[in-house]
Amino acid sequence: MPPFRDEVVFVITTGSQITRVQYGLPESLTPAQRTVPTRVYKVANDDGKASLSLEGAESDAIYPIRKGIIQDLDSLLYLIESLYRMTTKADTDSPFAPILLTCNSEWQPKQIEEIITHMFKKVHVPAVTIIPESLAALYAYALQIACVVNVGEEKTEITPIIDFNIVESAQAVVEIGGKDINRALQSLLPTLQPYQIEELKRSPIYEVLNDKSMSFFGEPSAPATSSVEDEGIVDVAAIVANGNAREILAQREQKKSSKQVELKNSEMPRNSFIDSKGQKVEVGTERFKGTEDIIERLSHEIGNVIGKLDDIARRGDCWENIIIVGGPTVVKGFVDAMLLSLQEHFLITRGTTYSELPSGLNTPGYGTPPATPAVYGQTLGHGQVPTMIKIAKMAEYFIGWKGHTWEDAPFLGSQIAAKQIFTPGIASIDGAYISREDFAEHGPREIWNLGLF
Repeated sequence: MPPFRDEVVFVITTGSQITRVQYGLPESLTPAQRTVPTRVYKVANDDGKASLSLEGAESDAIYPIRKGIIQDLDSLLYLIESLYRMTTKADTDSPFAPILLTCNSEWQPKQIEEIITHMFKKVHVPAVTIIPESLAALYAYALQIACVVNVGEEKTEITPIIDFNIVESAQAVVEIGGKDINRALQSLLPTLQPYQIEELKRSPIYEVLNDKSMSFFGEPSAPATSSVEDEGIVDVAAIVANGNAREILAQREQKKSSKQVELKNSEMPRNSFIDSKGQKVEVGTERFKGTEDIIERLSHEIGNVIGKLDDIARRGDCWENIIIVGGPTVVKGFVDAMLLSLQEHFLITRGTTYSELPSGLNTPGYGTPPATPAVYGQTLGHGQVPTMIKIAKMAEYFIGWKGHTWEDAPFLGSQIAAKQIFTPGIASIDGAYISREDFAEHGPREIWNLGLF
């Protein structure tokens, strides 16, 4: 084990929109110490030559990653190196800080190798490891088997993982994401600005209604009452006897007012939020719409992915451990709606015959599953799978993450992995990094021998 200083690790997750950074791993893991846009700027120097910078005008902005694909590797290397140096400069032991970086399935092997080479030759880090973002999400849930659905801004990755191994043959990238929700909302609310659409999506008044919260999407939920049990009943005798009618009636009105039941968002025909410019934005029932297409599309794609697994028992395990992460998961009701859609399309009840398979198994479009029930309808014991579909439950013992959403679960998983890989004394994932010595002897291709891909 190289001489890493206890718990001094640099963790970075880089997405198309946001890069998250953590330096040092406290005992109770916490959300990113630093969050920055995934962009750099091309600026002109005094000598007329261009260089890269973390600051500049939007017209000079370069976005290294688009739809998860590295479009400009030099810019990405500059961003990673700059954040590493800026974050660790105050620590005299910074040269001893190893780095853990996450990637997604769209990154090319050659690009990953060039990142590793740059970190050793230019940044001089003591050790490097790169893990798939889907695997990082798995660590956050403390699972070995799951189907990870990572919903990004412009695309979604669906990854089945069996015993910590990604099943690449079944993995899928779907060209749909959070921006499709924005586009749907924009068409419904054409008077709102794009930034207001995004802020509406992340506000408390935007939610996906399901059977339990259904109001304007279907039958009204039980309405909240604005009355109280004793409304209209006045103890006249008591008022006369006490001689303080005005005081008693005032107290009664105050008591009745305090018992008013506030209407739920789903029961209100209109509601409002305050945008980042201080403007009050009022929205009607459009705030319950916009997610229908993405939920329907992803439900079918998840079924296609899990259906490609050869081992039917493992299929059942994946159906019972579906992990949904990414930006849209902050929307209230989104994950619940995904679960309901999956159950509607794919759940098989005990005793179901092949002719009674759920309609989702042969619904045209979105990558139609096989016409025969061979993939979905094989037997397991005395039944078929899936007989149960569940959303995996996030561990609740990360105190620092209380109050935060699980859209960033891969970042939490990255912290867990870094702690287990690099921290002296507790490292439980052996040989999951490249040291300087490994790099000198084997080069960047050693990453493919670590069992992380």
